[in-house]
Amino acid sequence: GLEHSYEARLERLLLALHRLSGAAVLPAQTVDALAAAGRTGGTAPLPGTAAPEHTGGPAGTERGSLTVGAAKAGALLERQLTLARTRAHSTALQALGSSRFHAVADKVAVLASEVPLSPAAPVTGLHPLAGAAEERLTDAIAALPLITAGHPYNAEALVHGLSPDPSPHPQDGPWHQVRLLLRLHRYAREVLYRGEAPVDMRLLTAGQALNRHRDASEAAAAAAQAARTPRITPATAYALGVLHADQRHEVEAARFAFQQAWQRQPVDVP
Repeated sequence: GLEHSYEARLERLLLALHRLSGAAVLPAQTVDALAAAGRTGGTAPLPGTAAPEHTGGPAGTERGSLTVGAAKAGALLERQLTLARTRAHSTALQALGSSRFHAVADKVAVLASEVPLSPAAPVTGLHPLAGAAEERLTDAIAALPLITAGHPYNAEALVHGLSPDPSPHPQDGPWHQVRLLLRLHRYAREVLYRGEAPVDMRLLTAGQALNRHRDASEAAAAAAQAARTPRITPATAYALGVLHADQRHEVEAARFAFQQAWQRQPVDVP
């Protein structure tokens, strides 16, 4: 559910902040330590990270700004995503107690008790439905910029950057749609062949790449939203900007992985 999504997103962002801040070793309690640092309101360096050295060069200044701002950026992300998770939890509890949910449960119980299951009942052909699901997936993939995605580090996903527009990244929507259609196609194959179809590594690998794409896209959006928070320090804003760019690069890497997986020869099923 949404609660677990927010929790996983927070962990992903905090670990990315820790990695980007220059820590040589990743402690086991990185996320907890970052959260504790945020709650105390301090600006101490991340666990396992040395204090910024003033090298006098631009690279040293940027590294120092990132290290100083990472702790506050992590605290800000924790506050925002924890609040979102709490709201999602409350919404789920309200939905479970709503009359609409109980009405649906009652209808399902009535259908299960009244509809007899008979081997002689007419069977609906599943091949046309599975074929339609595959056709929708093929059309959606054909609309993706796979040629661009075939070049690693093309930075296409960084074009919009930290724009003031809070709407979702315009390039991500078609990729998210392909992810849903790919899952639908896989489910259709499982039902059609009753679990006897050979495992299609092409579909499996492509689905994993699209899952990584979704996670990185949502993490980047969370970093961008945090960067729009009023009255944050320049160091915090800088750390969130670096984090956003890092996650958008992860988006491009996932698109490249999907393109490479989809070019493989599909498994033919009789």
